[in-house]
Amino acid sequence: MKNRKIWYGLTALAAAWLFDYLFWDKAAGISFLVWIVALLAIGYLTAWQENKKPSVWSYLLTAAILGFAVIAAWRSEGLTRFTSIVMALLGCLLLVATFLNGHWISFRLFDYAAELSRAVWAGLSRAFGLFTHGELSTAENQPPTLPGETKKPRRLGSVLLGVVIALPILLIFGLLLVSADPIYGDFIKKLFTIERLPEYLFRFFYIVVGTYVLIGLYLHAAAPKNEAVKPDTNKPYVQPFLGPIEGNIVLGLVNVLFLSFVIVQIRYLFGGSANISETGYTYSEYARKGFGELVGVAVLSLMMYLVFNAITKRESKAARGLFSGFSILLIANVLVILASSLMRLLMYEDAYGFSDLRTYTHFFIFWLAGLLLAAIVLELVHKRGYFGLALMIFMVGYSATLGLVNVDRFVTEKNIARISHGYDLDVEYLSQLSSDAVPAMMQTYLQTTPSQGIHDELGSELACRAYPLKNRPAQPWQSFRFGEARAEKLLLEHQSDWSKYKVVSSNNGLQATYKGETYSCNTYLYMD
Repeated sequence: MKNRKIWYGLTALAAAWLFDYLFWDKAAGISFLVWIVALLAIGYLTAWQENKKPSVWSYLLTAAILGFAVIAAWRSEGLTRFTSIVMALLGCLLLVATFLNGHWISFRLFDYAAELSRAVWAGLSRAFGLFTHGELSTAENQPPTLPGETKKPRRLGSVLLGVVIALPILLIFGLLLVSADPIYGDFIKKLFTIERLPEYLFRFFYIVVGTYVLIGLYLHAAAPKNEAVKPDTNKPYVQPFLGPIEGNIVLGLVNVLFLSFVIVQIRYLFGGSANISETGYTYSEYARKGFGELVGVAVLSLMMYLVFNAITKRESKAARGLFSGFSILLIANVLVILASSLMRLLMYEDAYGFSDLRTYTHFFIFWLAGLLLAAIVLELVHKRGYFGLALMIFMVGYSATLGLVNVDRFVTEKNIARISHGYDLDVEYLSQLSSDAVPAMMQTYLQTTPSQGIHDELGSELACRAYPLKNRPAQPWQSFRFGEARAEKLLLEHQSDWSKYKVVSSNNGLQATYKGETYSCNTYLYMD
């Protein structure tokens, strides 16, 4: 028992200290991948120590977690990195919740929320039980207390709790005493670097807290208190209370509203630009209106379907058939509305070019359409309980798409391709993109000639990006990103090309000058 407690304590402490070493005062890069690998390795070693075998589905979940961690270490574009980090952390929490049983594959929507919440609670509570009561698994596995025998107090847990409580108190009194007596203050300054003492205490405090939480999470994964029961996906998790007439009336009226909208779309949007012009709108004006609202309608409609699916009674065969019919019609209408939104977005992209936000929405619409189709299929085969799994696949698929496509490179290539159709290239917008866009800009720069205006515009932008690299101090290895390193390598390899673009600092920031033309350097900051 004692050795196992030491194992949990030391491994969790190592993971918490590693977090501080990797991330404190450093931009996240490959450090996130390293930390995730360490967390997973400790988890699997802990299971081996407990003689527990992970579920085969846990290996699949582990692969997905590692994939998102790699994307976070590769890309520099903001939303891609954010979604990848969030998905990797959520994946770790789901792995903790289902490490030994792999039941996540059968979870209903509510089960995901419930099991993730239990894992969070275990992180907040299990370590306390380990060091105060010595609990490691189910109560049945604990040796019984003999008559007249009393359990010995767990001194290690008491010591840790006392230290955590004492830290803020010592800090407050210490600062007051240092301020009250300059001689004592000089003594403390010699003993510690007083200017950084609050920082050290804060870091020590969150390492202790992180260790405590990680102990609880590892305990919940490898030594759960109770044996998990596989959920019944066909069993509703909320007792229906709304009558079938009321539920079907709501769905029916919403369908009528959506059908009226669909009819207008068929006449005007799907009918072509000539029909739109009859109403007094230009094609671009009509495209600019409402595609965000229509995506919102699709999302809210799906949420409404899920709510009414959970609360509506369907005791008779007729009630079940009518509800399914209205639900499928609703989702079909939403698919048409989503198609309308996509057409508006495509028209908008054709008129004004691509941006990160439009690209996010572009891919989101396709994945949302896939989720809606999955909802129709599940409704038809009466497997509505698997919608939670479909939603998880949607989240994973959308986040993975952002990482695999490389959003900023996609935007750059699409906007450059528009030049052949007579559109101008907005280099100022490209300058706001991350280093993920550099390879596409470099390729176009090398393929064009100085006689083409785009050549010098891109050259100036690339010169602006290369300028800070010449005197930039060495970055910590923890902040290394694969995509950023590739962009930096390309810029430095063509350093001679940038010499003709004079980059100078002015009141308006960096500017590149070439043949009397001045270009503003609004460059994406490296290592942000």
